[in-house]
Amino acid sequence: MKICVRAILVGIVAFATSCATAAAPTSRCIDNDECMDAARAKSVDAARHGRYVAASFGLLAELGVGTAEQIRDPDVFDQWNQVWSAMNNVPAANASKDPYSHITADDIAALKAAGTRPAIAEIVARARQTRVVILDEDHLSPRDRAFGLEVARALRPLGYSVLAAEALTRDKDDNISLGKMQQLSKDGYVRQSSGYYLNDPVFADFLRQAMRMGYRVVSYESAGFTDEKTEEARSDRREQEQAENLVRRALAPDASAKVLIYGGRHHAAKAPINDPKVKERLWMAERLKRLTGIDPLVIDQVELGQTPADRQDADLYTIASSKAKGESVVLMRGAQPLVVGLLAGGVDLQVVHPPLKRIAGRPTWLESIMGRTPSAIPPTLLPEKGTRLLQAFLADEATDAIPIDQVLVTRDNATPKLMLPKRRVRYEYQDVMSAATSSRSVQASSLPERSSVGASRCLRCPKNSRRSVRP
Repeated sequence: MKICVRAILVGIVAFATSCATAAAPTSRCIDNDECMDAARAKSVDAARHGRYVAASFGLLAELGVGTAEQIRDPDVFDQWNQVWSAMNNVPAANASKDPYSHITADDIAALKAAGTRPAIAEIVARARQTRVVILDEDHLSPRDRAFGLEVARALRPLGYSVLAAEALTRDKDDNISLGKMQQLSKDGYVRQSSGYYLNDPVFADFLRQAMRMGYRVVSYESAGFTDEKTEEARSDRREQEQAENLVRRALAPDASAKVLIYGGRHHAAKAPINDPKVKERLWMAERLKRLTGIDPLVIDQVELGQTPADRQDADLYTIASSKAKGESVVLMRGAQPLVVGLLAGGVDLQVVHPPLKRIAGRPTWLESIMGRTPSAIPPTLLPEKGTRLLQAFLADEATDAIPIDQVLVTRDNATPKLMLPKRRVRYEYQDVMSAATSSRSVQASSLPERSSVGASRCLRCPKNSRRSVRP
């Protein structure tokens, strides 16, 4: 069987261990705030258009650094890390980032003494008592999105039928938003234009599988908060508009609808929380509760995450994960849920996931939760040299769809497997080319955004499927 793919070459330096390595220019972009902001913006744009290699390895080359650990700006590091986790399923720890919050000795003692209950069973039991469930996420964590799918799957038999996702593209006009969501449901999958964080293949498949289960998807992010002049005004408008959008778009069309809301951490607080770094004291969940009279079930999976973007000054995961041997659990203090850290008092349940395990070089939750099967990479798709991002797309989805899976591979190292559903796929790849080995050496300051090396028939694609590289 012949294998042909779409390929993208990016002239940057070769991948080494867990990060890219780049030759430092005489004047480094990372030492100039304006240049660094421009490099970050270029990375965001590349990621929006599916150019993962340019958005990650290219960002390091633009900055003139050898590894991501050399990035001291937390926003720039998180931008790199967001793309990195979309390629590897696991975010990288930023050891140089200052702790975001303080954990008290009492919280640590309570965590050590806590009991547990299976998370899904506890969520289902409590979700029967309401019609709104809110689950937060760390925006860098594909593992959180897998748990989002697990929760959506468990709530569906209870009549939950609306999935409101903060990450979906935002629109001020309800009719425009409705039209986009109806088209999304008709397609059955998200596209590059559907929302920035959805470029994570796990997040995209969370929504793909949820729609297949019968969920109606809703976008609710504020589209106007960035117009405000002060941080306080932006925050206030954002939280209020999120809540109002949820009322109109998710709850009002059907008075009996049951809704799962999936969004960022702070927004999920339904009561005041003690965060000295932000002025906002009335978050989306509390505003929604006031607008509707519905007391939502709120679940936090961020505070006890394995690699939180905003880490605490204590390693809570090491303590908590010892209690989650084979499944995700919620922590209990006797018969009552235990919530520690930043969201204490603002959420109902706090979840801890089991330590990461791998199968065929990939997280086991891709198999157990996402329903994937380890699939060997065809040898002809391995690079002759250097590192390659190998992507698998569902064969019947459009050219701007999100990969169903992707993985970084080299010919010399032990090759991980793709984790694929039992559906036909087509392959594409993006190469990380070494300046020392590439026939087209390019300076880091003048990286091409996309360069074609051709395309033809695909493996396991529909007949006569021919695709050329988009400009």
